[in-house]
Amino acid sequence: MSVLTAAAATAVAISAQAGAQAAPKLTLSQATKEVAADRQAADAAGQKYDQAQSQEQALQQRVALLQNEIAREQSTINTEEAQLGAEAAAQYRTGAVDPSVQLMLSTDPTAYLNQASVQGELDSSQAAVFSGVEAQQQLLDRQKAQATAELAAEQALLKQMQQNKAAAQSQLKKAQTVMASLTPVQQAQVNGGGGGGYGSIGGDRNGSTMSPSQVDLSGISAAAQTAMRAALSKVGVAPYQWAGAGPDAFDCSGLVMWAYAHAGISLPHSSYADESVGSYVSPSDIQVGDIVVLEDGAHVGLYAGNGMLLNAPEYGYTVSIMPISDFGGVVAVRRI
Repeated sequence: MSVLTAAAATAVAISAQAGAQAAPKLTLSQATKEVAADRQAADAAGQKYDQAQSQEQALQQRVALLQNEIAREQSTINTEEAQLGAEAAAQYRTGAVDPSVQLMLSTDPTAYLNQASVQGELDSSQAAVFSGVEAQQQLLDRQKAQATAELAAEQALLKQMQQNKAAAQSQLKKAQTVMASLTPVQQAQVNGGGGGGYGSIGGDRNGSTMSPSQVDLSGISAAAQTAMRAALSKVGVAPYQWAGAGPDAFDCSGLVMWAYAHAGISLPHSSYADESVGSYVSPSDIQVGDIVVLEDGAHVGLYAGNGMLLNAPEYGYTVSIMPISDFGGVVAVRRI
């Protein structure tokens, strides 16, 4: 009896331990919400990465310009110092050192210049020359300090980019883990019915549909028409890709940037930066082709008319036309 009781107790303990270790199975509704949240978080992190990357590239250009200017200034100063050295050597051989040479060899040129000017040892032309040399050196020092600060800022942005990239990849991994635990049928349901993903010609989360051929491009600017035609050509075809900028895969701001580039217009690769491009448009005056920034700046797309947004939604979906109401609130509408 005691042996049977002990065996039963052991079996119950093992069963309880296994139950405690097993992860609770998500319902389809829970999986859908979790995957959507993870993908949106990854997209938000991706937009911050894009913004930091654009800023870092701008800093690189500024640092390069500063370094070129520093090199030119240093070359000028080096030439003048070489000429000064030759003049000093010649005067040393003759046994006389001109006051102007003494000035350049002085440890405190400013004090010597002031003193020499008072004593009349320098004529006006010499004073102007040496004042100019001193100003060049001061400019060079300022440029070097600025370049050092810009380089430090660039390093900080690179670190921020790495953090944003890691955050996005972590969120995507979580979404992928949840998707992997579902059956193929459930995966298709989470992805909005499969096919081109929600918002494509096959349908979207709210059941609203709009095909590219239904988008009315009349009455808008030539630039907006060109951008819309480019973006519409990717509906249901080009997948979402983190930090993607085309031509075969996109993130949300990458699609907008790529589309307007076809019209010769350069836009930032950042949904946050898109809040200030072009000119302000009241939501009541919105037109097809206008840039719509949503979800606290973390998402962006192109207005397609009838309350619909042409956009690269998030990981797992293709470029789609879907209701603006599927997203968080509109932050800004801008017209190029």
